[in-house]
Amino acid sequence: MPLSLISPEFIIRRDPDLCIECGVCTRQCSFGGQIVNPDDGTISSDEAVCVGCQRCATLCPTGALTIVQREEQGRAHPLWTTHVQREIARQAESGGMLLTGMGADKTFPIYWDRLFLNASQVTNPSIDPLREPMELRT
Repeated sequence: MPLSLISPEFIIRRDPDLCIECGVCTRQCSFGGQIVNPDDGTISSDEAVCVGCQRCATLCPTGALTIVQREEQGRAHPLWTTHVQREIARQAESGGMLLTGMGADKTFPIYWDRLFLNASQVTNPSIDPLREPMELRT
């Protein structure tokens, strides 16, 4: 893997007293964040490829792994937040656009949770609800 000047987004902490080096984390990490040394069988972590999915930490039988998000580093700026600066650095380093699911990597407000339909204001209440059903459509 080429050298990256961007600090890893997640920190992998392994408790050596709890780790029994069973290799569950290496089999479960699909990004290659947990590595077994073929010479002596020890397990090490590569934080540069960790995406913070927590799969290795969740499936560790002894709870030896902890994945935490690294504090953002950089100068505070009202428009150029550290998140924006990190994304620009990733694009500059890779030479391409960052793609995410649905084309958006930020959360959007969920308006469906705040939607309130008062049917009595939409139409006159039905005189006979059995013969005059009311339907709401969006």
